[in-house]
Amino acid sequence: MLPSLRIAGAAIVVAGLLLGYQEASRGITAEEIRAHTQYLAQDELRGRAPGSRGGDLASDYIRAQFREMGLQPLGGSYFQEVPLVGVTPDPATIDLAFEVDEGRLPLSYPSEAVIWPGAPLGSPVQVAAELVFVGYGIHAPEWSWDDYDGRDVSGKVVVILIGDPPAPPEEPDLFDGPALTYYGRWTYKYEEARRRGAAGALLVHADDAAGYGWSVVGSSWTGEQLVLPDAGDDPPVVLQGWITQEAGRKALGLAGLDLTELYARAARRDFAPVRTGITVRAGMDGRTRTLSSRNVVAYRPGTSAEDVVMFTAHYDHLGVGPPVDGDSIYNGAYDNASGVALLLEVAEAFAELEAGTRRGTVFMATTAEEAGLLGASHYVHNPLVPLERTLAVINVDGANLWGETDDVVPLGAARSNLGRVVQPRADELGLQILPDPQPAEGAFFRSDHFAFARAGIPVLYIRHGLRFRDRPEGWGARRMEQWAMDNYHQPSDEYHPELDFSGAVQQARLVFGIGYDIADSDFVPEWDEGSPFR
Repeated sequence: MLPSLRIAGAAIVVAGLLLGYQEASRGITAEEIRAHTQYLAQDELRGRAPGSRGGDLASDYIRAQFREMGLQPLGGSYFQEVPLVGVTPDPATIDLAFEVDEGRLPLSYPSEAVIWPGAPLGSPVQVAAELVFVGYGIHAPEWSWDDYDGRDVSGKVVVILIGDPPAPPEEPDLFDGPALTYYGRWTYKYEEARRRGAAGALLVHADDAAGYGWSVVGSSWTGEQLVLPDAGDDPPVVLQGWITQEAGRKALGLAGLDLTELYARAARRDFAPVRTGITVRAGMDGRTRTLSSRNVVAYRPGTSAEDVVMFTAHYDHLGVGPPVDGDSIYNGAYDNASGVALLLEVAEAFAELEAGTRRGTVFMATTAEEAGLLGASHYVHNPLVPLERTLAVINVDGANLWGETDDVVPLGAARSNLGRVVQPRADELGLQILPDPQPAEGAFFRSDHFAFARAGIPVLYIRHGLRFRDRPEGWGARRMEQWAMDNYHQPSDEYHPELDFSGAVQQARLVFGIGYDIADSDFVPEWDEGSPFR
């Protein structure tokens, strides 16, 4: 009996199983996920930076796995070339200072400020411009919010708070309450500053709003910064960077401004930009190079439809960077060798289905995610399968390395009808569906699926749960908080033999089941009414 999905009110019920589905699902094993993770996170791959030999070795490995599974290339190759431009500032030339008539405040790089050129270097960067405080730097007509208040900041350096404005008691749903919106992401802040013609944009870092410490700023934004060559029509923001909260407090204090009071003013809808009278002087030199990396893409055709379901995970990480405790290789075992390992296991499960699926399946390991979802964005603008035929994208960024859980966090499930597909498969695995446990960190906007969401495609980001079996209550939340502070984007994100991949198996079987139920049915994924992505 062929499987089908029966829509019953708000639920989808699995009415039958294709011969081979259960066997293929059981074929997803901890041993294979471990082996893939161990290979991709080894020191010999040198952190898998885009365009590096280690990155190429990783993509070669993924291609070999796809080929061995019998999956097909798209467009004649398993590789989609992704052209990139790398800009590397010379630390010895970096200078950032804030000046008023009464004095000058230089900031130390990288302990107080991390800055870089916002465009390829044709000549040394020299900026001398007034500093304007623009609050959260948000223009959101749907919330009747405009931090720029129609003011002209072209040629200025804007200083911006990260995150969203806090929701007041009388308007608890403002900017989705405690959940971070895209307006709160650093990517949006730079995009809006660019649209406004700013010469520079400096973000004020805060550990609680960012969800990580200043050390992550150093590991992520020092060294080479990558961009796609087609930068769009707006002129670039020449100076980009982060400053610590204390540095921001001292700099604004030169003009007699109090950062705490400015936070309070920025939380109001009637906020207007504050011209500080402070001159920002910044300079740096460095080098620009063109390079190429690659997405790795494989395909299994559907038996009766041209539509596809896509599965994604990024294989890049930060490469070799500043040494921490004598280690300079940023291996990225959890982020995201483990997610690629899970992707490979899911791809193998689909490849082993004897009768295939009605719709096709596409598996893509992306590059340059850490640089701002660049590989995924390049694919969206140069799709190998038309976007209108791509029904859904299921993404994994971090497979569970600490054991089985009783819960799962499928981000995006509450934004579209995909939640109706997730529920029966989660029930089957004994997993309770929970909302994002840390909505203020905005995880939904921070991985490759978001590039597809912006293009209108319903997405899921399957994050593992935190209620670990045989662990005390709260152990998982504490473990992940500690990992974020100590290991995120650090050399200590390494493979260890004692890692427990049994939870990754749960996660992979859930991804496989959800994808199978979409690929082998007539179900049409759709964003909810009122969604900004619809």
